[in-house]
Amino acid sequence: MGQPCAQERHDPFVIAEETSERGSMIFGYVRTSSYQMDGCGGRTDVHDVFSLLWACVMRATGAASPILLSEEGFAGIEEEIYARWLVFEQIGEFNDGSSAKQRLLAHAAHAFHVLDNVIGWERIKYPDAAWKDQHGEADDIVASLNAAGEFKDFGEMAGRRECPDWLYAKSHKGRISVVVLPAECMFALRGALLAYRPSSTEGRARTSILASGLKNAISKNVVSTGLKYVRAIEDDEYQLPWRGLDVSPLDPVIIAIPLESHCVFLGAQTLVAVESECGLRQFEAERTKFLERRAKENAVFAADYLFQWPQKFDGSKFEDLIYALLEREPGVMWVRQASPTNERDGGRDFIVRWVVPVGDGAADSSFLEAGVPTPAKALNVVVQVKAINPSVGKSKVQDIRDTVERHEANGYFLIAFPQPASSLVEHLVALGKRGVWTNWWDRAQIETRLRKHVDLIARFADLVKVC
Repeated sequence: MGQPCAQERHDPFVIAEETSERGSMIFGYVRTSSYQMDGCGGRTDVHDVFSLLWACVMRATGAASPILLSEEGFAGIEEEIYARWLVFEQIGEFNDGSSAKQRLLAHAAHAFHVLDNVIGWERIKYPDAAWKDQHGEADDIVASLNAAGEFKDFGEMAGRRECPDWLYAKSHKGRISVVVLPAECMFALRGALLAYRPSSTEGRARTSILASGLKNAISKNVVSTGLKYVRAIEDDEYQLPWRGLDVSPLDPVIIAIPLESHCVFLGAQTLVAVESECGLRQFEAERTKFLERRAKENAVFAADYLFQWPQKFDGSKFEDLIYALLEREPGVMWVRQASPTNERDGGRDFIVRWVVPVGDGAADSSFLEAGVPTPAKALNVVVQVKAINPSVGKSKVQDIRDTVERHEANGYFLIAFPQPASSLVEHLVALGKRGVWTNWWDRAQIETRLRKHVDLIARFADLVKVC
């Protein structure tokens, strides 16, 4: 942020913002000049490689984990990439008072400069930058790639570019891109990724990764595919070992950089990008599986836990506990704090994206009891927390429909500690019959979930104790 050019545009890495009635969206894109790059020839390789390199640097620094989306050319040929868009599914958190756009502009500038030793921006101009159809060396690489796996279409888009200096091949069917760089350019690229310090844990089918606060999960099949194609290109002289995901970019091993939509593998000279979902959604799915396994164990080993709550406790701490429990609830996609405080009672509202059965909730519980299957749907649900002894009455929860409409939500969920009064239960059921999805937790349901997530007891030891 402190560099003089931090807020300037650095083509071909462009940060843009679109504003609509729903708010603003910040995104990136790569689109080069045909005259500059190839004299009105193909630029698929340029847009593919430039966007992959940019995305890897953004991910390594913790700026963002992007989705890469391709725009087809005017001819409508699906294999051609006329431009490449970067949608920032995850944006890093920085406590410097800057806006997301300012931070992303600064990181785009950083990526442009650290990739200069890889690409050589000042040297890129036609005719030196022109694309050469596959010949000679490129034919050998295509043959190796086609022989390595099930996809045999690497020769349909393969060739050499002399400025930047690389060999390029792509399997459209397999969604796999392969770039062979000079060894000194690959070393410079690894140096540009030096900030990447991942921690990972193995699941049954995926490896989950946390690095710089951003979360990804890579399928083990994707890892196998990436390694296969790196090794297909690099002979014994340049072959690097694979030692897993927890390595530094400067270690003499094959490394993997996950994005939301791709996983990029780097060998001694070879970059392989495998298109596959490797982002936050997959990480959260793995996290859910982990929590479900832990919950099953805890349901057995902590079944006899009894909980002791103080007569008066910190309402803010209790809301934090509820937030933590909601994050682990099956079907919950995300939890957001709707506002710092509620002006009426000082409590916080949460918005939860929740996948629920259509028949779930008090209004349609009879269908569930009868075992009738119901379809599921995702709702935006307002969650309110009320802790009032001996019970939470209807007078303490007013204007539910207005609250739901104010937050543009589809449902209402109440945390009533220790329990909701019968009049309030009747009111929630009535709302459910009028089209507002409603449900609630009382003390017993909170304690049932604490038995499944006993690690939270230590975190909230000043709020609840086991006896």
